[in-house]
Amino acid sequence: MLEKQIRNDRAVVNISAKTKLNIRFHNPNTPEATADYILKLCLKANQKRLEGILQEEASKDCDSLINHKGRCVG
Repeated sequence: MLEKQIRNDRAVVNISAKTKLNIRFHNPNTPEATADYILKLCLKANQKRLEGILQEEASKDCDSLINHKGRCVG
């Protein structure tokens, strides 16, 4: 049941609790291609955070491998 009310020259649409939305997306890609796309999207969104974590871990590893001349050996 869809009710439409007009307030202040705006259309306000009320959807009752009984209404079920049925939304479907057509995805012509294979599941593997879709997973690859989502992975790339997540990596791009978290790129700075990931780089910071990798640098922090690399410096921890380097600190434990520093030789007597102050160089990272490994």
